[in-house]
Amino acid sequence: MCLKDNADQFKKWTKVSLEGECGVIVDIKGLSTIIRWDTPKENDFEDWFSCWGTFIEMGGEIIDKDYKFVFINDNGTLKK
Repeated sequence: MCLKDNADQFKKWTKVSLEGECGVIVDIKGLSTIIRWDTPKENDFEDWFSCWGTFIEMGGEIIDKDYKFVFINDNGTLKK
């Protein structure tokens, strides 16, 4: 399931994908929106700072809420 047409759908804990990488939105404060990418890196966070139009244009999308991450939990913490 992909929702590419409505940036309002991007909320905290939404699972997203971009260029083959998956992640979860872990924080939204003002214009900042922090994505935690599903990698084994301790601090693989990225701030999309009000750039959802660019995110969508680059092929970014919302993925199914039941998607299972490999390295992170649904809240963005690293799996132990």
